[in-house]
Amino acid sequence: MLNAVLNMDAATIWCGVIWAVVMGLAAGNYACSLIHRLPRGRLLLDKAPYCGSCMAPLQVKDLFPVLSALWLRHRCRYCGTSYPISHTVTELLVALLFVAAFFRHGFGDVGVLVISVGVFLTILGAIEVNEKRIMGSVMLCVLILGALLRTRVDGELFNFVNGGLNGVIVGALLWRKSITREGHIYRLPKQAELMAVAGVCVGASLLPLFLVLFAISYGMVAALAWAFNVPIKITIPFGIALLLPLLYPELNQLLSFFM
Repeated sequence: MLNAVLNMDAATIWCGVIWAVVMGLAAGNYACSLIHRLPRGRLLLDKAPYCGSCMAPLQVKDLFPVLSALWLRHRCRYCGTSYPISHTVTELLVALLFVAAFFRHGFGDVGVLVISVGVFLTILGAIEVNEKRIMGSVMLCVLILGALLRTRVDGELFNFVNGGLNGVIVGALLWRKSITREGHIYRLPKQAELMAVAGVCVGASLLPLFLVLFAISYGMVAALAWAFNVPIKITIPFGIALLLPLLYPELNQLLSFFM
């Protein structure tokens, strides 16, 4: 599970961790802009960073990941309006993802693809938490990056194609009562589409592992949602269950042992 750092000296590992944290916090800060802008139909570069409430342009001192939010107590410096704590959580989660990917894959192309999938999964989950919706455009980004990752790792196309088809079947069976029909076209619910995306990302060989992890993580999230009396956000257990096989495919051997 620490494949990338087994032959590194301590100084190199520490430099890698520090770099991963810095880059992760910066990427998390960038992801927060997408989380705010995408549901509102805004382009990332159509305007400099601004407060979503009073529209005041943000200065450099307002944009330091985590630190600015803690210093301002998650409130706008200019209008005092509070903003979601999920922004800070997003920055920390993305930084943790960068560190985990560094230990597992280093800073090579596979590591970059895993990180990219993880960042968009985080965006997908944060948008559902904040806006109560699952965005198809973000799911598409995960699917494309997952297809590139599987092609790079497996060296062939059939695994992710087969995984995607199997994911569609699983999703259609699990949410068959939510399938709608418009003329001759059947439309899957977003939950079923997520299973197809997972199948593409992990491939046919790791899809059973994903489904087991999804069932476990969904149960844990459901218990927490019940305890705090909040709705279940399916993209959270989905993201956890999808990232674990990408970071640690060795978990599949553990599943095979029990089966």
